[in-house]
Amino acid sequence: MKSVFSCFPALLFSLYFGLSSYSNAGTTPRPFTVTPLIESVSIVLPQQVAAATSTVRFKPAGDSHWQQGNPLYFDPTTSALAGVIVYLQPASTYDVEVQVTQPDGAVVTYRQQVSTRPDAPPVDPDKIYHLADIYHGGTLDIEALGIAGEPGAWAMIKGDPATPIVADKLANSAIWLGSQSYIYFEDITIARAGIQGFHADSAHHIWVNGCDIANWGRPPAYYNRGVAHDENREAINYDSAFFLQQSGVITIENCYVHSPAMSANHWGNGHPRGTNAFIAYANHPDPAFEGQIILRNNTFTGSPDIRFNDVIESRFNGETYGGFIRDSAIYNNKFAYANDDLIELDGGQQNVLVYNNDFSHGYAGISAAPNMRGPSFIFNNTIHDMGDERGKMWASVKMGGLYAKPQGQVNLFYNYMDVYRNGITASNVDGDDAFWVNAINNFILTHRANSSVGYAIYDLEQAPQSDFINNYLYNLKTATPRYTAVIDVPFSEPDKLNSDFATQIQQQMAPKHLPIPQAHQLANFTRTVNNTPIIGIFSNEVGAPYWQPEAIPGAIDFTRQMPEGYSTQNADNQVSIPAHHQLMLQGNTWQAINGNFTLTENSILSLMMYGKHHAEIAGLGFDSNNRIARQDIMQFYGSQAYGMTYKGYQAGQHQTTLSINLAEFFDPGNYSQMVFALDNDKPLAGAPAPRLIFSNVLLYNALNFNDYSLNSYDPVQDDPEYGQSHIDASGRMLTLTGNSWKHISGEFIINADTILVTEVKIDALSEVVGIGFDNDNSVMAQEVISLGGIQTYGQVFSRQEADDGWQRVAIPVGRLLAPGTYEQMTFINDNDADPASGKVTFKNVGLIQP
Repeated sequence: MKSVFSCFPALLFSLYFGLSSYSNAGTTPRPFTVTPLIESVSIVLPQQVAAATSTVRFKPAGDSHWQQGNPLYFDPTTSALAGVIVYLQPASTYDVEVQVTQPDGAVVTYRQQVSTRPDAPPVDPDKIYHLADIYHGGTLDIEALGIAGEPGAWAMIKGDPATPIVADKLANSAIWLGSQSYIYFEDITIARAGIQGFHADSAHHIWVNGCDIANWGRPPAYYNRGVAHDENREAINYDSAFFLQQSGVITIENCYVHSPAMSANHWGNGHPRGTNAFIAYANHPDPAFEGQIILRNNTFTGSPDIRFNDVIESRFNGETYGGFIRDSAIYNNKFAYANDDLIELDGGQQNVLVYNNDFSHGYAGISAAPNMRGPSFIFNNTIHDMGDERGKMWASVKMGGLYAKPQGQVNLFYNYMDVYRNGITASNVDGDDAFWVNAINNFILTHRANSSVGYAIYDLEQAPQSDFINNYLYNLKTATPRYTAVIDVPFSEPDKLNSDFATQIQQQMAPKHLPIPQAHQLANFTRTVNNTPIIGIFSNEVGAPYWQPEAIPGAIDFTRQMPEGYSTQNADNQVSIPAHHQLMLQGNTWQAINGNFTLTENSILSLMMYGKHHAEIAGLGFDSNNRIARQDIMQFYGSQAYGMTYKGYQAGQHQTTLSINLAEFFDPGNYSQMVFALDNDKPLAGAPAPRLIFSNVLLYNALNFNDYSLNSYDPVQDDPEYGQSHIDASGRMLTLTGNSWKHISGEFIINADTILVTEVKIDALSEVVGIGFDNDNSVMAQEVISLGGIQTYGQVFSRQEADDGWQRVAIPVGRLLAPGTYEQMTFINDNDADPASGKVTFKNVGLIQP
């Protein structure tokens, strides 16, 4: 049937866009609501019926090629069709077309031109406030200072690492906003926050870009049955790094939120209570400002010892006005360590997006119980290594309350779940376990099998609304698909439902990819690598691009080896030491530390580095005469070609650990200066000053395995048929496959301060991966340092997995082993149950004597 179109011009950065259109059947006009975020657009078409169908397409304005979108979904709570367009560019204009076919065959086509929001807000140059000028200790009271912006002219508060906010321990907050709005924060450090970190009430248009928040929450006065209480005898709960009450249109990005003041209790002591990183509390009094929360590129993490209640918690999660409510996007984040949920979407969820996030170490991963207004979209997330402080978990994704708290739909696409217990899981809400899910192209791998344990899908009520289409469902213990659900369309390649293929996917580095027929691929939601759809996160670079890492043993202490200006290059001298193991340069700054730096053919420089903004030269070098020369500098990045190029890092990349064989760049010998270079003689007009941060810098000599005889350890441990080893051409890399125990002999001196440094990469997980020291060729658990594996053996230092990639570890081995001289160093890939499998590589192994 021919349609009549109504076209409207672009409306930049608006919250709502109204549009109506008519078919030649005389259909009554209906509003068409489009809400743009930074990289997505939400669509709501009210006054619809469940039997109506839709198609969506879009294109950049001025382009002739239309792209297919995903259809809209019916929401019975509002009688609307709703959906999203994702993977758009910021500050870009798009033509959007929605065609709706009614049950009687009438067709209505709607068109709109809409612009996504920009990557940064428009700042009023007369309202830029430097934190050092306005903050003098205690709580930063934005309301009292009268700082606020207006549409198109935001106020900006610019922080710096040298001006951390330190609130009183029992202050209500570190930063109090009140209802002040249109405020942009950048590079804010909250070293101690009081009860809340950022705290607002009925604010809107708040943007925080780059923050480090720690030490918030009430200190426990006492514990009652495992639950922390304050001095007023109240259970400690809802203390949050971001407590933005009844506030909406908020962006939080590039933030590192960690180390709350106390840990939540686990479920063994009743419902967890404690701190959160973020409270979803988006019911602004003005409906135009409700919802619209963007959380992107953040790391919100507890630790094994200090855990959140929920990392992200919803307020009023049994109401339509609870939680994120509507039109929000949570993406490119890393959330870890909760005794309850890693994220709660509970409450209103219409066009709420959760994608490309890494979830780990929680009792439950994603909670959508209940969905009071849908649809929501959960896609391309990775959920792994789950468990609360007891090691217990319930679900990767939990839903419930379909009839008790009716009734929104949850869409699950292309997620990767690798957990010991359950994947998509029923959760009781007011006595109701039922849920409504549209699950397509997910990979769900479970490890155990027992009552209510080990189900890829655990759907007790099996509501007829749900669809399960082409999901890979497999349990490693039973070696079969294991689920309680009505499967609408099984996985397209049943021959791949086996342990070998499941393990192959498990061991892939991100982006993991899964063969999916074209017929099941979802328009606009499908991302591919080599034309194969990606499941889970797109890369391991999710979360905050920079965070302050914990100090590792043996790293250079810049408070003892104080940096000094180098040569004549140190024009700006903008140098700071954020922590004793860190050195930060800004602008045009060259620094050097003095010492005796002896380089050999096996010298390794290991460090973490983060560079931000344009620079001419960012590098590191060694010198003895305080005169710059090309042969003295190794350049990491920059617009000028100077020195020797190291290809392994680009400005703006996530903070990265680098291990550099210095013999490839510098002549062996003794040097008296280590040089840290950030050159920017001619800054670009209007560009921010470059920043370069070095952390955990280690200089040491690695073992060369070619200098030793590599032998089989105790034959009982080292399988003569399957235990294989290989040393690479450099001599610094040893690979073990199968059930292998190999040792080298020498004099390995360990004293109280000795540090064992190595890089480890597990390609196929075995029972125990580790390094040991002994004198009698007889294995003893206390002489083995365990770095990974499915068994707990020896002194467990880390628990690395097969998809972690290269990981640097610095082990205070002098604190773990008895001091003395050991004749053997043993490298272990123990796998008795399956001696032919398992693979680990060690490289750049060294013993450091500080």
